[in-house]
Amino acid sequence: MPTLPVSYLFEFDHNQTDDMQRNLIILLLLSVIITGIVSCSHDNKGMAVPNDASVAVLINTKTLTSKVSWQEIQQNEWFRNLYSRQNDSLGKQILDDPANSGIDITGDLAFFIKKEGRGGYMAFEGGVQNATAFEAFATKINKGGRVSKDGDVNILNTSHRSLVAWTNNRFIYIMDVPSPPIRPTDPIEGSSFTTDSLQKFAVELFDLPRKNNLLNDDRFVSLMKETGDIHYWVNAEQYYGSLSGYLSLISGLSVLFEGNAYGTAINFENGKIAFKSRAFYNTKLKEMLKQYAEGKVSETTINRIPSKNVVAVFAMKYPPAALKDLIKLAGVDGFVNGFLGREGSSIDEFVKANKGDVLLSVSDFEIKPQELTITDEDGNQQTIKQDDMPSANVLFATSVNDKPAFDKLINILQSRVQDFGPLASNVHFQLSNDWFAASNSPEQVNAFLKGGGTNQFPFASRISGHAFGGYINLQEVLKRVGPAFSDSNTKAALDASINMWQDIFMTSTGEKDDSYTGEAEINLVDKNTNSLKQLNKYLDAIQKIVHPINNQYNVRVPFSDPVTANLAALETVLHP
Repeated sequence: MPTLPVSYLFEFDHNQTDDMQRNLIILLLLSVIITGIVSCSHDNKGMAVPNDASVAVLINTKTLTSKVSWQEIQQNEWFRNLYSRQNDSLGKQILDDPANSGIDITGDLAFFIKKEGRGGYMAFEGGVQNATAFEAFATKINKGGRVSKDGDVNILNTSHRSLVAWTNNRFIYIMDVPSPPIRPTDPIEGSSFTTDSLQKFAVELFDLPRKNNLLNDDRFVSLMKETGDIHYWVNAEQYYGSLSGYLSLISGLSVLFEGNAYGTAINFENGKIAFKSRAFYNTKLKEMLKQYAEGKVSETTINRIPSKNVVAVFAMKYPPAALKDLIKLAGVDGFVNGFLGREGSSIDEFVKANKGDVLLSVSDFEIKPQELTITDEDGNQQTIKQDDMPSANVLFATSVNDKPAFDKLINILQSRVQDFGPLASNVHFQLSNDWFAASNSPEQVNAFLKGGGTNQFPFASRISGHAFGGYINLQEVLKRVGPAFSDSNTKAALDASINMWQDIFMTSTGEKDDSYTGEAEINLVDKNTNSLKQLNKYLDAIQKIVHPINNQYNVRVPFSDPVTANLAALETVLHP
């Protein structure tokens, strides 16, 4: 989310942060969040996101217009407490109306991370409605830092590795994101940027050529056609570049990264949060995939699960021959055949053995006392009894095309079972003419191979008929863990969660606009109220229970750890 790193950008001193500055950071975060919520138009004109950004997020303000208002945010108890603590007039003005920050609350917001040489940087940008107010806001939270000029761009350093740049109509917050060394012995020089370099990057963003802007990439334009409040983009090729030190020995592996990108549109609807994803592959991968018809998960296979209390199931139907082609395309067929050859098998034997149906289910979830047997360093076994431990039956099954060929795979599994340690002793598996099944419950293995029961799961029709389908019963999981907690606050938080979350569905949906698509949805108990409105109330309720308002949250994080910094920033927002 683009709001997470903003507080990090405004840390003027990495070792000292007083309460006033921390509260002003919160004000900025709030204004950034609400900018996308109270806006009334979708306008990304002037947005500059490099088309080689590793990650990019665009907040579509138009679709968020009627979902949560600033007035609703102001009713939250944590907001009222924050407001009461403000001794600064500017702070209260921004809490009264985020537009007082000078940010254009009728425009969109963008966030991205870009690799640059051996280092990288992260940027957050949006529109400026009032440049004078924005400068006052920026200098205030940085205790009156000096504003300089680079052409028509205003520059304010917010630390020695972050700054804010703005013109009369746009702002960009930019910060250094150091790249970790690939090996412990590698030097770190050159992997970090100071404000001199960051200023150069920021100024260039204001004049980013159209051909280099992700917003003009046909693939991203295709993603933006999907209805969504937030559009999220991942450039797989950039991750391959970051990992090339590990993978360079396998040149063919680049086909899994180069030219590939993944995007998701997230939409807050009544009663659910909907996700629509697209995967864009390079020419080699697309040509390979087009050789095979898309498989479809069978509803009969799902209903074969021998339990009435299924809390999660994932199923897929794939062409085994496609897996062989993918292994060859990635250039690892020699390695895989070498391993299987030592065990008397091969990739061809694997393809011959499998039909392509795969099922994984979790059922009969509960919390109960369990006895665990562990082996100490001297080889002695000890049994430990533990209360309130999670327990469930896990079933894995895959369809069989040729039983003799599959027997060879079973022999490999049996020869390697000792490599899995004590865990393997709890796994039972069996092979029939049509299926291979494995589970921690021998009863489930036997029942599945016999054809299961007479189940007609209501979720089966939702996730079948696609190459992949998944289902998670959040309600059942939340209700089952209840007995494990006796603390009143935890029980209250659990009750709030039970009243909020229902279940999750996910499916692949085939090919569309030269991409491979998928859908998912998180369903809520309340089907009539917008999910963003519900999420706002839920987070406020959880905050009241878990983090009392008078309990200040203050975290110190090392500058070189942006992930930790982002999490700390999120905690500050949710629990000021």
